[in-house]
Amino acid sequence: MTSLFLIFLFVSLVVLAVIITGYLLARRTARRLMQRAATPAAVARSLNEARYYARQIIRTVEQQPPGPLKDRLSLTLQPVRQWSAQLDKLEEGLSQLYSQRNLRREIRQTMAELEQLRRRLLDATGTEAEYLRQLKQSKKQHLSVLYELQEFQTRAELKIRTIASDLGATHAEVLLVISRGDFNERRLNRLDESLQEHLHSMRDILSAMDEVRYRKAAG
Repeated sequence: MTSLFLIFLFVSLVVLAVIITGYLLARRTARRLMQRAATPAAVARSLNEARYYARQIIRTVEQQPPGPLKDRLSLTLQPVRQWSAQLDKLEEGLSQLYSQRNLRREIRQTMAELEQLRRRLLDATGTEAEYLRQLKQSKKQHLSVLYELQEFQTRAELKIRTIASDLGATHAEVLLVISRGDFNERRLNRLDESLQEHLHSMRDILSAMDEVRYRKAAG
């Protein structure tokens, strides 16, 4: 009897664990779908384009026969893979911003509230005036943070478009090198330098995103 009870208890715990795991996965998937649905169409197209070219570059190089050409081109794959990983982080940060904030509407609303406070302060006196001045200062700080978020969003969107374009150009360069059958070391060095430069720029934007998240959490 005790053995049957223990078996029943074990099976019940396993089933419960499966149900909880399935619920958490479904919830995470639903959240990701909602975030992606909030992403503007132009940004989503650039993200898809960037990932497409990254896959094409990797596939093209990996399909080459072993030899010096493949070895040299494989060096180019390192920043491309790093771009892909950091692009995921940038998309996640933007998706959260899109799903949680409507910056244009918030900025208009906050500016309108500041204008109302300015007009009320013209006739206010004493305690009321002090309260309105404090509220106005708080609204100004709020507006400053909203502008900072908007600047980050614009920079991130432009960087995604730039990445898509650069990866397309990189793919074309790789195809050109392979079609000629030999590689121009100077051309490839310029390509590597360009990729590293843009990768550094991407890291700057991700650092800015982390700073914005920190300020939001601290505020």
